[in-house]
Amino acid sequence: MILGGRRPARALADFRNRGGADAGLRGLIVLDRDDHHERDENPPAAVAETGLEVFVWGLRHIESYLLVPAALRRVLRPPIDAPRVDRVLANHMAMARERTGQGSDSGSVHAKRILGAGGSLSEALGTELRAGEIARAMRVDDLHDDVVALFKRIGTLSGLAPQGPEVVVRPPRPARSEPERS
Repeated sequence: MILGGRRPARALADFRNRGGADAGLRGLIVLDRDDHHERDENPPAAVAETGLEVFVWGLRHIESYLLVPAALRRVLRPPIDAPRVDRVLANHMAMARERTGQGSDSGSVHAKRILGAGGSLSEALGTELRAGEIARAMRVDDLHDDVVALFKRIGTLSGLAPQGPEVVVRPPRPARSEPERS
C-alpha cells in the first residue's frame, strides 16, 4: 500500500487498524532516504512496533535505482546509441551532484527531478521516460544490491523459502557394454 510522504506513522496506524502483530500480521515500511544523508539502520521511534519493520533506501529516492544505462537504452524509442545514453546520464548525474554539493555520491541525486515527466534527462534524450517502463525493462543484473536486499526481506516476511542452491542427485548410468569384436 502506498501511503506516501515519508510519514511512517501513517503506516503504523494502518498496520494497527488491520490488527497488527496480535492478528499475526507482519509488515514492512519502505521509505525513501530523501534528504536524510545518513542511512536509517534503526526504525524511527514512531514505528517501533512488534511485527513491523522499516527499510530505508540507501539512495535518495526509489527512482534512483532506475538510473541504469542498460535499462534506459532498452526503453528508448527510437533507440539511441549506448555511448550517447551513457554520456547524457553521466552529465546529468554530475550536474545534479554539483547543484546539491554532494560530491560523487550518486545516492544524493534528485532522481525524481531528472527522471520524471518533463525531467531534464527525458529532455536531453528527446523522449519521455516512464519509471514503470524502465523498471519492467530491468534485468536481474541491473538491480542494485539494495533492491535485491528488499526483495529478500519481502520474501522472508511473506513466508517464502529463501532461494538457495538446488542439488539434484541422479543415479549413476549403467555402464554401456561394448559389442564384442572378432
